[in-house]
Amino acid sequence: MDQSKFSNTNQSTQLAVPKRTFSLELIVGIFAAAGVGAAAYLAVGLAGLELGTSNTYTVYAEFDNISGLKYGASVEIAGVPIGAVSDITLKDPVARITLKLNKDVKIKDDDIASIRTKGIIGDRYVKISRGGSDTYIAPEGTIIETESVVDLEDVIGKLIHNFTGEKDEEKGSSTEKSKDDKKS
Repeated sequence: MDQSKFSNTNQSTQLAVPKRTFSLELIVGIFAAAGVGAAAYLAVGLAGLELGTSNTYTVYAEFDNISGLKYGASVEIAGVPIGAVSDITLKDPVARITLKLNKDVKIKDDDIASIRTKGIIGDRYVKISRGGSDTYIAPEGTIIETESVVDLEDVIGKLIHNFTGEKDEEKGSSTEKSKDDKKS
């Protein structure tokens, strides 16, 4: 068969292109952009970065012992959170912690920063007890009055050592008495 009879070479074959409308492609593009934006927002939040102006200021405190205190621990006055621990460094022989506090809360120069535990075995946090001074610590200043953490393990160890030490002394004195009795 002659194929030239079936093909129409004189007419150009053009495919009809459908008219573009705002439809499925636009909706998919909007959702994709929103997804990328949400992922970027979460990444910045998880990294702890602050974009734009900050509503916080930095104050430092130095402690002899901060056992169990972690980054992000709460800073509280009268049980109300006013900030967080943003950095912990060793400034030999003390530990220096960086506190990010809300700008609307001012720390006085005689306020006392202490490390406490929420509950019996809860997380550690920084408690600030108010003083009576009218002078405030400037941003990037240092809280001078601090109370280190009371380590329960140390207290129990001292109690056990004291109890066993007293028993050893009693045994020693009783054996000396029995030796003296045998000599007589």
